[in-house]
Order: sequence, then C-alpha cells, then structure tokens
Amino acid sequence: MAETGIKGVDLYFNNNGKWQYLNTARPVNIENEFMLIKNMPVEMREYKMYLPLYDGIKNIEVGIDSNSVIEKPAVGNSRSIIFYGTSITQGGCASRPGMAHTNIISRKLNIDCINFGFSGNGKMEQPINELISGFDPLFYVIECLPNMTTEQVTERTIPLVKTIRGRHPETPIVFVENFIYESLALNSVENSIMIEKNASLKKEYDKMIEAGFSNIFYINSYNATGDDHEGTVDGVHFTDLGFLRYAEFLIDKFILFGLIATMDY
Repeated sequence: MAETGIKGVDLYFNNNGKWQYLNTARPVNIENEFMLIKNMPVEMREYKMYLPLYDGIKNIEVGIDSNSVIEKPAVGNSRSIIFYGTSITQGGCASRPGMAHTNIISRKLNIDCINFGFSGNGKMEQPINELISGFDPLFYVIECLPNMTTEQVTERTIPLVKTIRGRHPETPIVFVENFIYESLALNSVENSIMIEKNASLKKEYDKMIEAGFSNIFYINSYNATGDDHEGTVDGVHFTDLGFLRYAEFLIDKFILFGLIATMDY
C-alpha cells in the first residue's frame, strides 16, 4: 500500500458542483509540512480534506494566506451513510485517501460517509454494533464478511440488526456479500468456503424477511469490481480501479433499492 494512502492527506475542491482532486500531502517524516496549493485566483471555495487511511494523526494545522479566511461550509445533507466492515472498508490498498470507496461515494452523492472499517477485524461484534446504532444515518452498509467465518455470520447477523432496530426501527440496513477473491477461480477448497459463507448470510437475510423485518437489503457481490479481474492488489484488497468500480457498483444498488434518488448521482 502506498505511503500516500497510509499517511497522506488529500485535498479536493468543489468545482461547479463536482468535487475535483487538487493534491496530496505526501509524508516524509513523523512531522510533515506540505504546500497543497498556491497562486489561486481570489474567491471563496469549498474544500474537502481526507485524512490518512491507516496511520492516526496526533495534530493537524491548516495554514492559509494572511488575506484569506476559513469559514464553515454550506450545510448539505445532515445525515450520513455508515459503513461497517474490514480492511477493505478502511481503505486498503487505495493509493491515497480520496480513493477509498466510502470517500468516492461521499463525493459522488455529496453525502458524508462515516467509515467503521477495521483492518483484521470488523466481525459484527456487539460493542461495535452498539456504537454504530448510536448514530442516526440515512442507512447502514454492512460489509463484514471478509474477516468472518460461516459460524460467525450465522450467529451475529440477526443480533446486529436487532441492536440497530432497538434505536432505529425503520433505518435501512444493506448487507454486502463477501467479494469473490481472484484465487478462488482455481482454489476449489477456499471457493467452497466462500460459497458457504455467502449462503449463510443469505439464509439469515431470508429469515429476517420472513420474520417481518423491513428495510433490510441484500447485495450479491458478483462483478462488484468488474469482470476483467484487474481490480485488486493481491486478489483481495482493491486498487484505485477496484475502489472506483466498487463505489459505482454500490451506488447503482442504492438507487435500485430507492435509498438515494437518481438525481443525487
């Protein structure tokens, strides 16, 4: 994974309603200073700044020209989309922060996305279930399967939904199947495990629908990053190409489910 994705900071600006990439502050040391943009025409603009995908920041300062000002941006949609998942959700292996699929979706829909992606984790664990249920989002996207076993999927899917439903009886919840890893084209044993795990999620989903749960949606991950098998770094984690394709794949599903309007895209 590129250092710019692990430690870098991306800057975008609103160019006539479209978020346009400007530059990335590239890391060199523990403490870094970087000129992101200069020599601009004098006018007020709206910016987005994406922080590193993996390394935490202890302190960040934004310097501006002495004749300039920073003001609170115009208020957009006050509610967000919450994503809960694994290292793929977190952003591995995007080359820079703005290329994680949650951030791509945020720009394309002009809706804030809150990313609960955990490298090596994200297993529908109850403390995180309770944490995300404390928000009031437009909807939830659950993409936890890559780090879960079939047994965990069976045991934890419905409890996750019940935890959210305890606070949000009608908020939509979207479940995404495990992505089909590239090696499974020939690895028959692992392919069988993946099929079983996805089947377990579908079974739990069907149980909820039959029990009368509303606003629960299921996404089959087939062709989520295209059909040319060129969307990953290692057969699992996405390249920028994979993230872009996956973001567009999810947006199409959100429109199909009626979670966002076509005009938002």
